[in-house]
Amino acid sequence: MKKNLLWMLAAILLCGTMTTSCSKDDDDDSGKQEPKDERVAKTASAWYNVSIGDDMLDVFDVEVTTVGPEYGQLTKKLTKTTYSIAERDIPVTDAGLVFSMSVKLSRRADFTPDASKTYTLGFGSAFAFEIIGSNNKSLVGDGEQSALFNIVTVPGDKIEARISSLIGTWTPADQKLEVFKTYFNYNGKKQNY
Repeated sequence: MKKNLLWMLAAILLCGTMTTSCSKDDDDDSGKQEPKDERVAKTASAWYNVSIGDDMLDVFDVEVTTVGPEYGQLTKKLTKTTYSIAERDIPVTDAGLVFSMSVKLSRRADFTPDASKTYTLGFGSAFAFEIIGSNNKSLVGDGEQSALFNIVTVPGDKIEARISSLIGTWTPADQKLEVFKTYFNYNGKKQNY
């Protein structure tokens, strides 16, 4: 009986030692990554698009300026009725990221209105973005933030008044995005993730 009791005591001690060593291994954090905060921005992407009426390039010089971390400030004079560019998967830094777009219209020096013609004018833009968190899932995404102006047909004898109303730099407030690790500013409003 004494012998059985000693074996039982030895078995209990052995089990206790194994359990302790296992739990020590489980508690050891070396080599393990801490769970990442899911509400911290890791990367951001932005897409810019401009579309203009068929006759806009006959009447105006159209320049699109985009500002972003990948290309810096980029100004493009349009030669087609559509323009698009993207900046993808840019790492978010402590200093933040800025994405913006503006469109500048100026009357072409060589344009002379034809009273017998009808002109298709107007333009629109779309600005889309996505911010990815440290867990590689989308924190914020907007497929199309747009500021659209209707495409209109203008008779040649009324084109001068329409030109005056379109000339200038067009920069809608909702086409600027600032991305920081724990929040973003869009349309002048700060929002947390």
